Amino acid sequence: MSKVKSFSEGVKKEWNKISWPTFDELKDNTIVVVLFSIILSLFIFFIDQIYTKALEIIFG
Repeated sequence: MSKVKSFSEGVKKEWNKISWPTFDELKDNTIVVVLFSIILSLFIFFIDQIYTKALEIIFG
């Protein structure tokens, strides 16, 4: 039982060390992730289109 108590005390100590982001930081980071995802998706789409056209030319 002392191991369980020791574990939960350790969890409480570590929980207090957590630095949660503010709403503005969270909003900014979300915007960055969404924009990067869109840009990466567009890049992959255009590369796929180029490869598709190249293969159509090569293989008719």
